Amino acid sequence: MNVFRFKSNSAANVNNSEPKVVDNGPVTHEPILTPPADYSPSLPPALDESQQQKLDQLREYIEGIMLPKDHEYYPSERGFVTDGTLKRYMRARKWDYEAAKNMLENTIKWRRDYRPDELDPEYIKPEAETGKMYFDGFDNAGRPIWIMRPRLQNSKDNERQVKHIVYCLERGIRLMPAKVENIAIIVDFKDSAYAHNPSVATCKKFLDILSNHYPERLGIAFVVKSPWFFFTTFKLISPFMDPVTKAKIKFVYDDEKRTKDDTKGLKNEWVHIGDYIPKNMLECEYGGDYNFKYDIESYWRALLEKTGNPYKVIEYH
Repeated sequence: MNVFRFKSNSAANVNNSEPKVVDNGPVTHEPILTPPADYSPSLPPALDESQQQKLDQLREYIEGIMLPKDHEYYPSERGFVTDGTLKRYMRARKWDYEAAKNMLENTIKWRRDYRPDELDPEYIKPEAETGKMYFDGFDNAGRPIWIMRPRLQNSKDNERQVKHIVYCLERGIRLMPAKVENIAIIVDFKDSAYAHNPSVATCKKFLDILSNHYPERLGIAFVVKSPWFFFTTFKLISPFMDPVTKAKIKFVYDDEKRTKDDTKGLKNEWVHIGDYIPKNMLECEYGGDYNFKYDIESYWRALLEKTGNPYKVIEYH
């Protein structure tokens, strides 16, 4: 019998049932969009002679299919086609030249049509009203932290939902400091219901865009307060995930509810998020010291000031 199902009139029990009130200090609406000075980027290994030759070969081929210099989208394409980009596509295809060439060429064609770096902020903004996706803070490796909260889903426009994801990816790239080329994601399932869970089709679309057009851009992903239905969806989409990408997904211990026994039967690692993100860069909600509360106007203004209004042409590192 579970005695906690019954109410008690005793003062002691009433006091014990009261939630703890934690004073986290003054609330701020300003997101952290500037990296700390002391981050330690995770650098890929140096290229061997064979890899350098393949990189040179890929560069020569891509240069031959570039837009003409007088094309309106040429500056953006020129900024995208860098050695950093070429290396990411080669690593994503395990240095298989033909596979990397086809992958990158498909992305270049997709970018010409989709113009992901030029998505209109005013068109995207309604998707961001509730704070279901936003950037705030940087992890130990200097990666921008992209926070996702499915419970705040506010739209049924599938096309704009996907464009919102792409928009965030492009803005996240513009937040990356020197020598950092990927992002950290926190997926916060607190108070989420099954109705908030993205459809398998939407998840597959997101994974398709991430793996095919933004390879090597995911550094690590933390799943917080994961409910039963997430594991169901995770099992369904796992076969569509690249093993390397799948291994980057970590489940976060809830110190009050999780034990080591919870890792049984799960291949993905369980971690303490504080081992990866400094407290001054982590919101109080996740055990940090930064008492941030999302406000669309404050966030949108700060994001556009940092990443371009309406957009900014950059060199992708």
